[in-house]
Amino acid sequence: MIDIIGGGILGLTLAHELLKWGKSVRVWERASTLGGLMGRTTFDELGGMSCDRYYHAILSSDQTLMSLMNELGLRNRLRMVSTRMGFYHDGRCYPMTTPLEFLRFSPLNMIDRMRLAYTILACRQIKDWRALEQIPVAEWLRGLSGEKTTRHIWEPLLRAKFDGDFSQVPATYIWSRLVRTTDTRTRGGSQELMCYLPNGYQELIDALAAAVRARGGTITTGTAVDQVQVANERVVGLSINGAEQSTDNVIITAQTPIARRLLPPEAAAVSERWSRLEGFLGIVCVLLVLRRSLTPYYTLNITDERIPFTGVIETTNLIDPACVGGYHLVYLPKYVAPGSRFATMADDELRATFLGYLRQMFPDLRDEEIAAVRIGRERYVEPLHPVGMTDLIPPLRSEVSGLYLANTSQIYPQLTNGESVCAFARRTAGEVIADIAGRTTPASPTLVGA
Repeated sequence: MIDIIGGGILGLTLAHELLKWGKSVRVWERASTLGGLMGRTTFDELGGMSCDRYYHAILSSDQTLMSLMNELGLRNRLRMVSTRMGFYHDGRCYPMTTPLEFLRFSPLNMIDRMRLAYTILACRQIKDWRALEQIPVAEWLRGLSGEKTTRHIWEPLLRAKFDGDFSQVPATYIWSRLVRTTDTRTRGGSQELMCYLPNGYQELIDALAAAVRARGGTITTGTAVDQVQVANERVVGLSINGAEQSTDNVIITAQTPIARRLLPPEAAAVSERWSRLEGFLGIVCVLLVLRRSLTPYYTLNITDERIPFTGVIETTNLIDPACVGGYHLVYLPKYVAPGSRFATMADDELRATFLGYLRQMFPDLRDEEIAAVRIGRERYVEPLHPVGMTDLIPPLRSEVSGLYLANTSQIYPQLTNGESVCAFARRTAGEVIADIAGRTTPASPTLVGA
């Protein structure tokens, strides 16, 4: 038996993959619904309209997601759209989708624009990221893009992403981000292609859950796992809502600080190992449901340091507004460190503050055009990997036989997104299968129903 703690996209994809190998799998989720950060929120005041709690996109280059959707019969549901991107700099919006718009970006002179373009091309040529892991990102960018471009473009973006302090962020962050986003470009770079499912990522979550159950796996929601039980340096069970469940293998997909709380005193050495790299940024996100479109862009990046949120993400410039009741969705995210004033700000104050800054950007936005507002908060979202600390990333296999940790902190140097999470789940399933086989029998596992 393999028990998976966590019913987000990682846990469900992992269960789906393990079941294909003929393993018995149980998934335990504390929340009443599946999906985690990729779940939905419902607006009863708007007739029950629902949408993604946070913004998510599927890129045209996401091969693992495309393969998974083929397996689940969702590929024909996928819609592909050409989207636009902009920059908000010094109180003004600039289009930055096409090469021509890039060349017309007036805040930088021609030499600086060419150096910025060179930075993007240089990232595409780097195949071995390990040297970048030892270099602070700002230092690396100055060498490629120059001082002015780094100061006016890169540093404001990094400051917004990492809540002011990016001094220990390695160059791998920008490398991974640029490689992923430029993969969406059509030949010649004139279009950025992105995809969506009409009912959001919930369609993928629901299809994964149905596939897990169809293969004999069980999924239990609204159930808290209290502790992993360990004896003689091996997993023997789970304590769930005060009751005991026997098991041979446990995979914890929760973020590392949460995962450590599930370990018993007998696994103190594992807890200590996992604690060496467990930093995460949280997020606060104000979701506006508008009666009109606000911008022509899917992503409006913000390099104006007077504005606190990371960007203006208008997902209905990708998603057909008809999928969300004809409304327009605008997300205002801000990644927050634990001590950030925005992390502890009351909902009413956060709403008023963010709307105040948004009206600085768009003075014509009227109260009657705002149909509804939701505020999302998550404590553990973005794993932090300081310069030179790759070796501290917790391994999948722990010192306790049958105990595994599989979460987004281990996806490095890739960014956390649907594609990287599903690819990680597939790799993890293969490694777990191999480890279990090595502990039980030398025979090679055979795929069942693949």
